Amino acid sequence: MSAADTRAGQTVAIVRDLATGLVTASGGDGLAYGILERTFFLRETQGVTWHRLSPTISLEEEQAVVRVAVARLQAAGYQVLADAEFAWDGTEARYVTTGREIENLAGRIREAASVDELVHELAELTATHDGILASLGLVLHALADAYDRFSGPTHPCWGARLRSEAEHELRLLATELRSVRANLADRSAPPGRRGPHVPPPAPPAPPTSTAFGRTR
Repeated sequence: MSAADTRAGQTVAIVRDLATGLVTASGGDGLAYGILERTFFLRETQGVTWHRLSPTISLEEEQAVVRVAVARLQAAGYQVLADAEFAWDGTEARYVTTGREIENLAGRIREAASVDELVHELAELTATHDGILASLGLVLHALADAYDRFSGPTHPCWGARLRSEAEHELRLLATELRSVRANLADRSAPPGRRGPHVPPPAPPAPPTSTAFGRTR
């Protein structure tokens, strides 16, 4: 089934408000919201959900940026009703996001045919150094640093909260999911091979040299 089939009947309207000059987008669903938010639109929820173009986009850049959003929405199968200045009649490959890759992981976890497959897929989520959760922790720390740099000393709480979430909540979640992974592996193993096991013995001390260059 194509993207156009799956999004049949979904319409997104992108217009410029004549009174304020603000470019707004309305309609669509969660996928459309994600496309807009990745194309410099900010989400607003006041009774209904809608989006506005970020004020960081200059007037000179607006047309080009909004046309990218229109192209991405159309490539995903949406009907886009746009002002003439934003219309796009070309073709665009569907925008593949990092989130889509994680969604694919969710699909593989959901469709795992055995505990071995499930344990294997969970490793991508929980790997200590560069798994998804560890990488998300790096993102939160980086965002905290950037926020502090741009906001100055007036709003220090957000940076501190982001660091706390990376160090505590996210780390706790990773620990719990590693326990889930180990529990699944142990439950499916033969009784004699189930954990947890005692730590392995410490390696023997290296031999010491004597005055004659031998070891003892």
